[in-house]
Amino acid sequence: MANKFRVEFEDGATKTVKAKIKPPKDIIQFVAGTTDPINTHGLKHQANKDYWRGTDNLWDSVKDLKPQFMDLHIEDTFFSWSGDNNTDERTKAAERLLDLLLRLYGNWTNKEVHLHLIGHSHGGNVINQFTEVITKNENFPKYWTIKSITYLSTPFFKDQHQLNHEKLHDACKIINVHNEYDITQRFVADFTLKNLEYLIGNFYDKDKMDDAVKAIKAMDLGAYNHLSDIVINNDTEGPAIWETTHNLFVEIEKITKVIVDNIAFIGNKKIVSPEKEEFLSIVNALHVYAGTTKNRFNQNQRNREDGYGRSEFVEDLDLVTVLPIVNRIIEIRKDESDSYLLNFLNNVFTEEDNGLIYKIDDTSWSPDNQVQGKFEIKDFNITDLDIYDERKKKSNFESFAKGIEDVVKRNDENSLKEIVMRLISQFVIPSDLEKITSGINWLEYIITGELDRQIKEVRRNLTIYHGLVEKYHADLITKEDAENADLKVKPGSIPYLAMSSHSLSHTALFDDCKHNVRDALISSFSSGKNPNFK
Repeated sequence: MANKFRVEFEDGATKTVKAKIKPPKDIIQFVAGTTDPINTHGLKHQANKDYWRGTDNLWDSVKDLKPQFMDLHIEDTFFSWSGDNNTDERTKAAERLLDLLLRLYGNWTNKEVHLHLIGHSHGGNVINQFTEVITKNENFPKYWTIKSITYLSTPFFKDQHQLNHEKLHDACKIINVHNEYDITQRFVADFTLKNLEYLIGNFYDKDKMDDAVKAIKAMDLGAYNHLSDIVINNDTEGPAIWETTHNLFVEIEKITKVIVDNIAFIGNKKIVSPEKEEFLSIVNALHVYAGTTKNRFNQNQRNREDGYGRSEFVEDLDLVTVLPIVNRIIEIRKDESDSYLLNFLNNVFTEEDNGLIYKIDDTSWSPDNQVQGKFEIKDFNITDLDIYDERKKKSNFESFAKGIEDVVKRNDENSLKEIVMRLISQFVIPSDLEKITSGINWLEYIITGELDRQIKEVRRNLTIYHGLVEKYHADLITKEDAENADLKVKPGSIPYLAMSSHSLSHTALFDDCKHNVRDALISSFSSGKNPNFK
């Protein structure tokens, strides 16, 4: 590019000269986020180039821009970080990003370079931390500046990872893409975690647990209808009840085995609190009971010596062993504040030396507080592009999400317990829990003494939990989706809202008239359009 300049000499004479000035180089850098929304493999370097590929097409769309501009460079291959939802890991990632850029583009340190950073989820917070790192590191080139930042579903902290403006270009453009259905951005990311690798990395055989739960849900429990009969047929009805119960306990044993194998890995397994030790002993006892009961019902499926009846069923269930264990787990007197299970989970997360939560910070979907009006923000709300928006459940969702957001803001000793209860309540249909509660009533007709007291305690505990589930259940999933076996992840489910809705922002470089992220990014490039591109 040739430009004319007027030059004044010492003797006062002036002359017009031509000089060739090269425009700045544009570098696009991708920064992956916490892996949907946690590093589910518990391994380092999961957040790499594969994060942007696969079924996503944002990467392809950005790559298509390269030949359209004179000096546009795109780096998405070499930068990697752990992806852990952890402040220290994000800081290390920011330092690693500077090191990578200096190594890749070290021959341009004396040239004008404009950086364009694209970060999904906590990748945006890595970028924010990067802006802090480069202001303090003397190796950051003098002529380099950040010309644009594209935040994709980034949860913006009030305290951590603040945007430093010093190395931002005067015309730096801030692009923000968000989805209102994204619960990871709205409240999950409020909880910065530590020790998560111990839990996730050692969570063996989770698929076995999922398969067992599915098997239980698919079971035909019609044989149990005969338990209310005055007489149970010893040739058909009784054996059918015992066979069904054996099959049920086969799956229950699998579930308790997975829990037993993994419960000690909540946090650092070398530091186990009394609460965790007690819970582990309880689950161990349940596992032993499940295996013993499975074998007993298998042995007695045919030709049971004393025949088949309600009292014989109760006898083989060995309720005197299991009911005290069950009641300890589900013990609750009033609400979340005195629930044994919720208090245990609260301990797992908040224990000072060995909990999972490092910090709670009420995040925001908007970078307004970080930008402070100093740069242009192009905001793109893609909520209407989420397929869940077609389900017409927005009011249900907002009631659910706002309820948790308000509890986070309250941030008292019972907040976390209430949040967990609100989340659990989305996995349970209130009417199903009511059926279970009502279904144990028949036991009171055939048992007495201590067992009767334990049964009444089970019903009382479940009744309180039913009230909480009924209070918090938001009916987020449509009946059609719930019954659609082809839908592996149901729109509106917690996994869907935490992962699918959270990932939507990095699946495309949106370019329709309402969500034109593409043009917003292009408008920040400095190297000039390629006149030969057709």
